[in-house]
Amino acid sequence: MPPVCIPPPAATTPTIPFAHQRCHDWVPQILQRGTTFSRLLEMASPIVRFLCVLAVTLLLSQGLAYLCGPGTHTLHVLAAVAVGIQWVVFLHASGLLFSNERTERYYDITGSFTFATLIALSLSSAPDQLAPRKLLLSLAVLTWCARLGSFLFMRINKHGGIDSRFTTIKPSLLRFLGAWTLQGLWVFVTSLPVLAANASPHSPPLGMQDTVGLAVYTLGLSIEVLADTQKTAFHADPANKNKFISLGLWSLSRHPNYFGEIMLWTGISISAASAFHTAGMWASLLSPVFVAALLIFVSGIPLLERAADKRWGDDPEYKAYKARTPVLIPFVGRVGDAAF
Repeated sequence: MPPVCIPPPAATTPTIPFAHQRCHDWVPQILQRGTTFSRLLEMASPIVRFLCVLAVTLLLSQGLAYLCGPGTHTLHVLAAVAVGIQWVVFLHASGLLFSNERTERYYDITGSFTFATLIALSLSSAPDQLAPRKLLLSLAVLTWCARLGSFLFMRINKHGGIDSRFTTIKPSLLRFLGAWTLQGLWVFVTSLPVLAANASPHSPPLGMQDTVGLAVYTLGLSIEVLADTQKTAFHADPANKNKFISLGLWSLSRHPNYFGEIMLWTGISISAASAFHTAGMWASLLSPVFVAALLIFVSGIPLLERAADKRWGDDPEYKAYKARTPVLIPFVGRVGDAAF
């Protein structure tokens, strides 16, 4: 994934990082940077806060749809579908529909389902649906979201359906709805390069740019999967209870899964750009920048680093690990308390 104000998690150990800490809290945390606007929002009613979130979501998603669209309404519809899916599932998650207990259990899996739905709809309505680039990029996103969605869903089920990010959000119906709304924005903006490429009538043959882009994607996905696998295996060993991982890829980066996440969306964007034929379509390259900014400055690394410092900050072994291991980029990244 404010003033709709979604605060950092209250628990000392975040339960589900997105790639892995979902980006639903990015708007609130950006707005909480001490601006006059944020202070006004703090005094506003919950309905005003939600309306601000809704306005940001609609303006940004529909604005990008206008810039990146090939003269059709396809992207506008997909942006609305992304938010609409969140609202439909919210009716159950909130308990409004079936009077069940309010739950975040289906939040992340809904995000993955939304990715898959947008990709499928964009491909089914695409000119030249069987163009190799469109098929390969669509398959790349579907592979990623199926893997990550299942991983996160199994993880939250292991924790009894509880995600500490929602501890202070769930009691407020409108804040809870705001989190779901922002997830729709996150899905649309992140997948935009592929949506734009699929909607484009311009389908040049595959070339070196696609080879480079898909190679970067494959490497990034492999790093993310391996990092998640290593961390899951580490925590599954009772001997590692209350310990931090510093093995495998985690000896090269303190957040290798995030590094892989940024890489894979960069690779997808490189390949998708081969199909861009209008100046506005280049705005879809906001996708990897958006992902990187969220993970580096908002809802990923900062939250996990604070939690790790709180838990192991006095441990000499952790201090040594932090001093020698790059925050994000293996080998050449900055160490210690650097952002990345």
